[in-house]
Amino acid sequence: MASFDSYEQIRQAEDVEDEIYVISPVDNPVCSMAKTTRATGKLHEWSQDVLQAAGVNAAVEGAAAPADSSVAITAKQNYCQIMTKAAEITGTLETVEKYGRDSEMSYQLELRYGELANDEEMAVVGAPGGSRQAASAGSSSTARTMASLQTQLASSVTVDATSASTIALLETSLLEAHEKCYSLGGNPNYLFTAPKTAQYISSFAYQAGRSRDFGSDKTYVNVIDLYVSNFGQLDVVLDRNQDSTTLCLLGLDFNYLSTPVLRATKDWPTAKVGDSDARQILRESTFAVLNDEAHFMVDNISDSISA
Repeated sequence: MASFDSYEQIRQAEDVEDEIYVISPVDNPVCSMAKTTRATGKLHEWSQDVLQAAGVNAAVEGAAAPADSSVAITAKQNYCQIMTKAAEITGTLETVEKYGRDSEMSYQLELRYGELANDEEMAVVGAPGGSRQAASAGSSSTARTMASLQTQLASSVTVDATSASTIALLETSLLEAHEKCYSLGGNPNYLFTAPKTAQYISSFAYQAGRSRDFGSDKTYVNVIDLYVSNFGQLDVVLDRNQDSTTLCLLGLDFNYLSTPVLRATKDWPTAKVGDSDARQILRESTFAVLNDEAHFMVDNISDSISA
């Protein structure tokens, strides 16, 4: 005789995990590692200066004082950019029981905050819309935009790696840029890379004359997290939001980078229209390369470099 089974009985409880699994990362290392300062206007300004180059300095006895050699400081600036997100939830969705979250609004706001952090990192070191951001004062109909970190660096610490067709030539370009920065007084201690160029950095370890001794360790390692040259040590940091259109390597010194904030990130309710609740998230800030020769960049790296 057949038993009464689960295929016949109705109203069985659903088997649903009370979790939501999200792998989309919040990745904004440059913005989070830069010191936060206060901005008080739409256009944030700062100054930088430089010592004159060393030269012959020998005077005869009794000589008169030399002519003054003072020069004006250099004025720098960047515009504060407004970044905003919103979440709007119907009354029913907020009220019904849900899996993985109690409040739909709280859950959506958490996502929006992460997205806003990624947007800021993209504006600073990425290529939103396919190109690095340029500074724009904006207008009543056009949004203000900040200049990206890359566009703020001096040409004196930038090396064009267009012709670097091999890993060895790319490393030569990296050393050239690091040397230029060091010679000007810079001391960067981080090397930022997009995922694609990170593979090139790993390949530095396998150039001629280099080896690794792992003893009896059976782990295969293909990563470099610290690059050491004559000009200093560079901790390698992977940034998913770094420009993947025009590939580059960035040597950064966070003593000379800041995030001036005009309006800190916050959210508030917007006008209620009908049976839904909405909240807007907003941040207004910019990014300041406090000295444009304290860092370096290897730019225009090919996406098909050979060994």
